[in-house]
Amino acid sequence: MSKVELKKQKKEELRKHILTAAQNIASDNGWQNVTIRKICDEIGYTAPIVYHYFESKEMILQELRREGFVQIFEDFETVNIKFKKPEKRLLEYGLTWWNFALKNSEIYQVMFNLQGAICLHNNSATTKVNNTVMSYYHPEFSQLNKKAKRSEAFRLELTDNMIAIIHGFISMQMANKVKSPPEKILTVFKNALLRFIDSITEIKQQS
Repeated sequence: MSKVELKKQKKEELRKHILTAAQNIASDNGWQNVTIRKICDEIGYTAPIVYHYFESKEMILQELRREGFVQIFEDFETVNIKFKKPEKRLLEYGLTWWNFALKNSEIYQVMFNLQGAICLHNNSATTKVNNTVMSYYHPEFSQLNKKAKRSEAFRLELTDNMIAIIHGFISMQMANKVKSPPEKILTVFKNALLRFIDSITEIKQQS
């Protein structure tokens, strides 16, 4: 490995180290208590080093948010390769979010401004993310609408319903507001998605 490549690798390792340190502090003390000073203490570097990579805590959160959505969309692509039926894809999208939030709770909090992780969204970046999310849900709902002989205009409402079920349930779980026993929570979540998805093809076109 050349000196240039080695230098580039070390810079990337330090950048990831900073992001990991922020997540570790958030895991122990909450995102509201994450500061540049605490990150410096965690990684053993001075503030100017951290600021060389990220101008502020906000920029750290923005990067974590971006990486989170990149991972989600990669997982969605895996779902699309593995499954072809719209009903199955929609279910797997929901389970993808559930598993991601379970394994990466701090990043999920940043992605949706939960638990004190206030991340001001760049309008253009937010629009791009939202459009990408819709690009997965909309084709599947279009197929189900056609199957149910229902107006395509109903697609946006279905998407909102789906998103509300997924992220509402995950948020409740993170806030310990779900009443079901811990060992049954995933089953309850999955059943809620299945009931919603099954109901779509049962409803005929509304006047």
